[in-house]
Amino acid sequence: MINNILVPYDFTNFGDLAFEKAMEIAKKFDSKLTLISVIGSDIDTSGMSLSRAEEAHDESENKAKEDLNKLKNSNIVENVPISVEIVHNSSSSDGILLFAEKHNTDLIVMGSHGRSGFKKVVLGSVASNVVAKAQCPVMIVKPPKS
Repeated sequence: MINNILVPYDFTNFGDLAFEKAMEIAKKFDSKLTLISVIGSDIDTSGMSLSRAEEAHDESENKAKEDLNKLKNSNIVENVPISVEIVHNSSSSDGILLFAEKHNTDLIVMGSHGRSGFKKVVLGSVASNVVAKAQCPVMIVKPPKS
């Protein structure tokens, strides 16, 4: 049974594809869907005062939450319960994994940027880390071949 589907959303076309696939699955299984965005320490706060750095972090979080809620609200007609969460973690993959474990996730659906070879080694891969370490099944949604 697939009760809880987690969609780590990164505000890209890859995230959109994963969200669409997750919605399709959620409709078939009457599942609840949770959209998360992981906010880390990737905001460049060099040269900022502590209060301005905190303000920049809050602005980033508020923007992410606003954008997730727009996505959620644009899909209400689908009759799939959707919740929105912001996760704080300096590692996107760790944030996803910890959230999934804590919230009894049955399936993680996420997009893949399709990197391979040297780029994958240099840039790392959130999707690869999640697949390797998740306690539940993970579906990677790739963009269609052109």
